[in-house]
Amino acid sequence: MPGTSALGEEKILIFILAGRQFAVEIGGVEQILEYQPPIPTPRRPSYVEGILEHRGHYVPVMSLGKRLGVAEAASLYSAIVLLRGIGSDPLVGLIVDQVVRILPVSPEGILAPPPRVFGIRAEFVRGVVNVGGRPVVWLDAAKLLTSPEPISLLA
Repeated sequence: MPGTSALGEEKILIFILAGRQFAVEIGGVEQILEYQPPIPTPRRPSYVEGILEHRGHYVPVMSLGKRLGVAEAASLYSAIVLLRGIGSDPLVGLIVDQVVRILPVSPEGILAPPPRVFGIRAEFVRGVVNVGGRPVVWLDAAKLLTSPEPISLLA
C-alpha cells in the first residue's frame, strides 16, 4: 500500500499554510515542484489558480489557502504539491506556503479529529498528529478539494 511502511506506519507530507502545519498522505503525492505561477483559465472556481504544463500534460492548480478562505500573498508560495486521485483529474497541483518534511506516523500517533479543527469540519480531516508538541492536521485532500461547499480556516 503506498504511503505505508512494513511496520504499519503511514508516511505523511507536512507543509505549512497560513502559519499552521498540515499534511497529506505521501502515497497520494506524485511530485513536489518549485512554485511557478499557473496559466490562468476562464470560468473556474476562485480557488483554482489555473493550469500548468507537467510532462506534456496540463494539470489544474488549486490554492489551498483560497480553498480555505485564507488571504494570501503570492510571494509566500514556495511549492506546488502534485497529488494523484483527486476527482476526475489524474493529477492536481496544490499550492502551499512551504513543504516541511516527510514523516512516518504510527497508527497510535494519529488522533481522531474533533468535530472541527481550525474551523475545518472533521469529514475533511483524516486525523491530527502531534509533531514536536504542535498539532499537524492530516487533510483528506480528495474530499476537501472536490467538495462544492465553502470551507473556512479559522484565524
